[in-house]
Amino acid sequence: MNYKVKGTITKIGEKKTLDNGAVVLDYVVIQSDEKNGYVTPYSFNMYNKEEYAEHVDNFIEYNKIGDEVEVEFSIRGNEYNGRVYNSLSHWRCDKVEQAAPVADDGSGLPF
Repeated sequence: MNYKVKGTITKIGEKKTLDNGAVVLDYVVIQSDEKNGYVTPYSFNMYNKEEYAEHVDNFIEYNKIGDEVEVEFSIRGNEYNGRVYNSLSHWRCDKVEQAAPVADDGSGLPF
């Protein structure tokens, strides 16, 4: 099952290449609920096999800190020593288009 969250990229980690050639990257997206004032950080993990490593390079090239994005992800869990650890596995990341501000002509009309 995949989930989605919209927010702002606040951190992009270092790209790491593993011994098997796979590439990993972690990044953080903050989701703000302006009504209630809640701020929720999400730490996403990208893992791509060697033949798909260009996806990590593309993410780094086209996404910057401060970008508004919508991330599609899955939740993965592992048990270790009787404790369960969860991670948010990046599936897809799209930029959210910002609506252009509308100039106020002073008429009070919404259009």
